[in-house]
Amino acid sequence: MKRLRIYYQVFFLALFGVLMWLSAQGRLRGYPVTWFLDSSPLNALGALLASWNVAHWMWIGFVMLALTAVLGRVFCGWVCPLGTLLHGVSWLAEPRSAKERITRNRWLSAQNFKFVLTLALLTAAAFGVLQAGLCDPLALLTRSTAVVLAPMLGEAQHLITRTAPERAFQGAALIASVFCAVLALNVWRPRFWCRYVCPLGALLGAASRWVLGAITRDLQRCTNCGVCESVCPAASSPSSTIKTHECFVCWNCVARCPEAALQWRWIFNRQKMSFANDEKCRLNPPATRPDLSRRSLLGALAAGVAIVAGLRLAGTTRRRGFPLRIRPPGALPEADFLERCLKCGLCMKVCPTNVLQPALTEAGAEGFMTPVMNMTYGYCELNCTLCGQVCPTGAIQRITIAQKLGHPDGRPIKTGTAFFDRGRCLPWAMQRNCLVCQEICPVSPKAIYTVDEAVLLNDGTRAVLRRPHVDPARCIGCGLCQRECPLEDKPAIRVSAAGETRAGSSFYL
Repeated sequence: MKRLRIYYQVFFLALFGVLMWLSAQGRLRGYPVTWFLDSSPLNALGALLASWNVAHWMWIGFVMLALTAVLGRVFCGWVCPLGTLLHGVSWLAEPRSAKERITRNRWLSAQNFKFVLTLALLTAAAFGVLQAGLCDPLALLTRSTAVVLAPMLGEAQHLITRTAPERAFQGAALIASVFCAVLALNVWRPRFWCRYVCPLGALLGAASRWVLGAITRDLQRCTNCGVCESVCPAASSPSSTIKTHECFVCWNCVARCPEAALQWRWIFNRQKMSFANDEKCRLNPPATRPDLSRRSLLGALAAGVAIVAGLRLAGTTRRRGFPLRIRPPGALPEADFLERCLKCGLCMKVCPTNVLQPALTEAGAEGFMTPVMNMTYGYCELNCTLCGQVCPTGAIQRITIAQKLGHPDGRPIKTGTAFFDRGRCLPWAMQRNCLVCQEICPVSPKAIYTVDEAVLLNDGTRAVLRRPHVDPARCIGCGLCQRECPLEDKPAIRVSAAGETRAGSSFYL
């Protein structure tokens, strides 16, 4: 059984890698690259509570939740790719001493923290603040792969073949530090994230309350040798009263028990299983629910409300004041966008020009790690709608290129408007002609036009300068002009979120 489980873990980890590889320009051809994100019940339930909407294939998460109620936390022990990585690190750091392994695998009351965290996140989602994606293991792994691992592999390929595009992301060091910490903590406690933090695991553990089968202990055969404790990655207490809300259903304890005191049994009559102390009953029944006090539950609810209040008071993105909060084409209005975005980073991974970046301060506290367009890194390709195709929740809608360009009504989707800084623009400030922005403007008719003006130069001579202007009715905010501006330190033309289509009719005021 252990070998079969390892095969499954390796298969799903490899599948995750393949799907991430397919989520790139030229390889995205309708493949289900969002399958892992869709299969997370935490993502599905959080999006449902926040927006009252389940987009595309996210209903798979509820199917997974139903299966967990029947089979237990099989997803954690057999499927989760992050869990497989953590399992591998824990195995490499496993101590040789059996006594130390038993000590490290004892159940601790601190493992209840993940249930408190989950309830707080879902409470915040019920008030329209979706932050579950920051802690969801599948979103965390996807974000870390998209922003850190994929650019590193791309840079290595670029150095070798000189063909791969160079990609970089702001905040990559922060994301890499968090991911490395998640891995490193397994040296201290095996599968630390899964035991103490993971909100998805907590949700699956809560659903396993109605599980139809569990591992039971024969009290007469058990010698309390501790072998089962030394091999339990979930710290689910198989040597006493096994906790099904912690158990990964890996069956390590059953396979390694020298007395065959542990067995998997179907539980059809829970009332009969409750008579553990009866002399006629030799089986120690499992515990099917986390032992949380009323104070912990109330504290979790209060924490969820505090998350909502804190993020809104810290500077909500639902109001003006965020000129660099430039969302990709097809993004929903800001309030709806924040209620759906998982911050998974998949849209950033698939973007061919590297313009989509994880927000740090550009979108306020509530919009931390959501995608924004940063023209320092790239621009929005005119004939590209890949970001909407991979968004699992519909925060970025799946639009066609025709819709993006304004066909058939003639109104293209505006992500913002370009503005000139005349104190830096060469024709305006330095009396030198420059036509770069006007020449590379991709829209037709062009949104940047020039006006010939006769000026008196410093040496007393007269010259005609072609000074550029922006037509806001035609500018779509793609950022190509800002990207290609020849000024090195700070472009003389920059895109602001002002005028974006999703802001409504009076979007300039």
